[in-house]
Amino acid sequence: MTLTVAVPVFGPPAAGKTTLTARLSKAPATAVFRLREHVPTTILAATATSAERLGWIDDFTVIATLRAYLEDLVTAGGTGTVIFDNFPGNAAQVRHFLAALRQTAPGCAVVAVELTVNVTTLYRRAYHRRVCHRCERDPIRDPRLPAEARADDPQRCARCGGILHPRRGDAPRLLRARLQRYRQTADGIKEAFAGGGVTVHALDSGTTPEDTAQAVTTLLTARSSPA
Repeated sequence: MTLTVAVPVFGPPAAGKTTLTARLSKAPATAVFRLREHVPTTILAATATSAERLGWIDDFTVIATLRAYLEDLVTAGGTGTVIFDNFPGNAAQVRHFLAALRQTAPGCAVVAVELTVNVTTLYRRAYHRRVCHRCERDPIRDPRLPAEARADDPQRCARCGGILHPRRGDAPRLLRARLQRYRQTADGIKEAFAGGGVTVHALDSGTTPEDTAQAVTTLLTARSSPA
């Protein structure tokens, strides 16, 4: 099986990107790319020491990591769709992303998805979002994946029973800074995709995760259906 579809998913913090990509990854022959899972721990740790960097990884590392990932994925085979969680993160990364795909997987279609959500919903989600330090062994102890709480105890993880914690990046000051950074880069991301001949599909993620996942699935099905 060759890589036939790439689905970059981007949007503001707390728009539901990771929840969406986790659901979509359950489809057969589908993989998810999360940048922080593939870069050296030393680089991740360096980004965490500065509130100004907000976890931002330099473009040189991003490009090298992306190309290595795609080459390994294509060589291994078995994956037809790869979903990119919160990636690319700026216009330069979009251009490198498209170039890397053309080189490693010629003919791979790109279905770009921008999740949108109103500010009230965004802040409410961030306030209630929790992560589990037991279930997610983050290399720098800064878990990102939303955890599911137990039905009888919202402070404990439904999977392991451990205590749930707020995500570090959801602290009000950091959340505002992350939102501002997204607003500064969003237009450039969309313009870079347009310049590469890729349509960006804006989806309102203010509904349920199931509805958002179904909307993306419908996009992918429409792309693969004969005219």
